[in-house]
Amino acid sequence: MYKYNKEQGADGPYFYFYTELNLTYYVAFRNMSQETFPLNNVYSLDFGEINEKKGRKDTKISSTILNIIIEFLETDQSLVIHFLCDSTDSRQLNRKRLFSRWFSICGMEQWVKYDYDFDSADYNISFLYCSDIYDTALMETEILLTLDVYERAKNG
Repeated sequence: MYKYNKEQGADGPYFYFYTELNLTYYVAFRNMSQETFPLNNVYSLDFGEINEKKGRKDTKISSTILNIIIEFLETDQSLVIHFLCDSTDSRQLNRKRLFSRWFSICGMEQWVKYDYDFDSADYNISFLYCSDIYDTALMETEILLTLDVYERAKNG
């Protein structure tokens, strides 16, 4: 794992680290909270290489990003994270699999990962939330209602 730095951005915490090949990676959590429970503590997760460069396969990158995500989630069990798998290069399914693999090895059994695949778009979205805090049926209903509102606004 790489040593990383944390800063407070305008919308939430921002982490960054440097690899052995002098690539700079970031992990950002942007506050996307809504006014009402249970989506009143939602953060959007985004990560990548700052200059969009690719290096050789480096397992320390994945372990560092995963460690940052876990550290952030451990600060407050009421956090809800959503992660949108970028589809600009048609590799969204690979990103979804990677995120699922990370989640399966992170050892946070009380956290639930809820995936939603849009019929009308080529991207996937995942939500992470703590089952000790949130009722799964309520959370999934609220997520679907919110996504439906956004989808209607986009198509209307």
